Amino acid sequence: MQEHNNNTNGKLVLNGMLQQEAMPEPSDGSIDLRKVVDRLTIYWYWFILCIILGLLAAWIYLRYATPDYKVNAKILVQDEQKGSNMPGEQILEQLQMFDNQSNVDNEVEILNSRSLMEKVVRDLQLNVSYWLEGRVKTAEQFRKVPFTIQWLALKDTLEEVDYVIVPVSASKFSISREGMRKKTLAWGDTLQLPEGLMQVERKPFSPLNEEKYIVRVTSVDRAVADFLEKLDVSVPNKQVSTIDLTLTSTIPEKGEWVLNELINAYMKASVEAKNRIADSTIAFVDNRLALVGSELTKVEKNIQEFKQANQLADLSEQAKLLISNTGDFSRQLTEQEVKLSVVESLEKYISDEKNNKRIVPSSLVLQDPTFVALVEKYNNFQLERERLLVSNTVANPLVQNIDAQLRSLREDLSSNLLSFKSGLQTSIRELQGRSSQLDRKMQQVPAKERIFLDYSRQQAIKQELYLFLLKKREESAISKSSNLAVARVIDPAKSEAIPYTPKHMLVYLVGILLGIAMPFLVLYLREALNRRVVNKQDITGNTPVPILAEIGHTEDKEDIVVKKDTVTPIAEQFRAMRTNLQFILSNAQEKVILVTSSMSGEGKSFVATNLAAILALSGKKVVLMEMDLRKPKISEKLGLENTQGFSTYAIGKTSIEELVRPAGINENCWMISSGPIPPNPAELLLLEQTRKLFAALRREFDYIIVDTAPVGLVTDAQLLGAMADATLFLVRQGYTFKQQLQISKELYIQGKMPKLNVVVNDVKEGKGYGYNYGYNYGYNYGYGYANNRPKSLARKMRLTFRK
Repeated sequence: MQEHNNNTNGKLVLNGMLQQEAMPEPSDGSIDLRKVVDRLTIYWYWFILCIILGLLAAWIYLRYATPDYKVNAKILVQDEQKGSNMPGEQILEQLQMFDNQSNVDNEVEILNSRSLMEKVVRDLQLNVSYWLEGRVKTAEQFRKVPFTIQWLALKDTLEEVDYVIVPVSASKFSISREGMRKKTLAWGDTLQLPEGLMQVERKPFSPLNEEKYIVRVTSVDRAVADFLEKLDVSVPNKQVSTIDLTLTSTIPEKGEWVLNELINAYMKASVEAKNRIADSTIAFVDNRLALVGSELTKVEKNIQEFKQANQLADLSEQAKLLISNTGDFSRQLTEQEVKLSVVESLEKYISDEKNNKRIVPSSLVLQDPTFVALVEKYNNFQLERERLLVSNTVANPLVQNIDAQLRSLREDLSSNLLSFKSGLQTSIRELQGRSSQLDRKMQQVPAKERIFLDYSRQQAIKQELYLFLLKKREESAISKSSNLAVARVIDPAKSEAIPYTPKHMLVYLVGILLGIAMPFLVLYLREALNRRVVNKQDITGNTPVPILAEIGHTEDKEDIVVKKDTVTPIAEQFRAMRTNLQFILSNAQEKVILVTSSMSGEGKSFVATNLAAILALSGKKVVLMEMDLRKPKISEKLGLENTQGFSTYAIGKTSIEELVRPAGINENCWMISSGPIPPNPAELLLLEQTRKLFAALRREFDYIIVDTAPVGLVTDAQLLGAMADATLFLVRQGYTFKQQLQISKELYIQGKMPKLNVVVNDVKEGKGYGYNYGYNYGYNYGYGYANNRPKSLARKMRLTFRK
């Protein structure tokens, strides 16, 4: 029944091999994902271990990494383009003194300016930082130091200097730095340092321990550059005038403190800029008020002294009347002179023959009804004449009639202008006479009164100017008291609760990915750099020779692993190989099985011996020939004497009857040893005695197993191949080089060896075998037996390292 199962298994294996040979794997470079996954799942424990290590590394990194927090703030800027007026701005607009409008883009540049950040750095002494030296890393501290440092005078330095302060006791501390001897001082002492005067005070009720604190002093320029690099000022929406400020800080409280101080400095700077304008205006007005006030006082004093000296009454009304009358006559005289000039111009215009065919300008017509009527009539005739000339000539009677009337009207106009001109000249003479009378009256006014009037004019001018300056000064004072910053705070600085970097989920994800990638990379490199045969693809990709069977790895130290009633996995594999050989050696006359390989150490002797044993267990009469005349091993492993053998038979010292002897493995198994190592093994194989020996053995035995020398090194196996019926080419997993498979390929293609098949030896669990039913069924089959000890995780890992 067991033999029947083995036969069935062998058929399945052989069918799988035949299908594999008939349908070779694609060679287009495509990747079989299923096989890759199967191969990787063999090392699942390495992936689990590396993922755990990756997560542990991620946890350690997050434990000691310095996190960065985003500190955010928002302000609203007044922008005239976006209508964001600030409270109280309407009052300043009504005064029309100063322009308080700003542009949000300009304010962004101000907030990003180096000068503003430098002011914050100097005010808060941000170029001085405090660090606590721990066992793993040195972390920055903020308001958690058990002492306070007051820099009474701090100079700007060009290099970074670290002072180490260690609290010694409740009354003393020590301070040191590179290049300076360690000093022990009392709390509150002032220390003269190259960077300035420093005073260290102990915080009350704060616990003291001998921890090492580092006070790091850097240059102001470097501190300003660092904070500007961490600051981001942006406008989130072009439709509004809000500005978002973001500062990256390792300590949230410090970031909020710095950002709030930056906003306060910005607000103060904007108010101070406006106040400087107001102060400048007020100072200018005050100077002008002092000057104009002194001039006004001087004029009023002159008026007082002038009236007291001349005992003058109030003659202002009389002087005003005379001046008013003089002005009226002057105005009337001017009007008449203008009219006279107009009349003279018209008279000249009409008397000029060049203007005979032109209309009289109506804008120069005087307010005389008769003259106005004549001008209007004259202009109408002129227009009528021009209309007739459009379709008639000058000789037309109608045109000549209009010309006559125009001549008559010009004469009337000239006569009328002459009489009007005469009247105007008479009126001008009368006005000039009256004006002369007023001038004589004005001359009667005392010269001192005119001086008095001059003083009065100066007084009025100075007084009006003085009142104007007083008004503007008051407006400037009001505007200064109403000055507000160009922005107001919407959201003060507030740190985010979760660090910006590192991102915990991302770090853990990277740890998982690295845990997956590391074993995958190691396996890939091991596969890519490996020169030896490891899996099925290494064989099928380098040789077309079909695979007959696989013999698994065994921890058993015995050379004969196939015995009666043995059900170990490796014994089942030899049974499967025995079954497969029945399909290869289908003819009863095919008995000789040649076992060879590419080099020594691939297990030819082991496979040949156990193959002979498994064939003998089936009741067949088997002879095992030790034909590796150069390096025989079978006799030594079986504990047989090797003083005589094939070498002595070939030279005629031993007969066939003496040559064949029991192998000691099984009653059906016999042995032919190699004999003493000859100096010419190849020549012995070419002798006629060799052919006679094989012919005699074919008559006496059912199977002849021939263990030969490596075919890749010497020609012994090829010489014996002429007498063999089948050839088993041994490939040892993890030992045979891939390039050596080319030997089997050449032998197979050129037909130098009969019925060449590959036997994979020493197949280890977890190296790519045991997952392809087609050619490894025997190995898997054996796993189901009770005596197959399962491997623990630790043992698998040890085996992996061993591989």
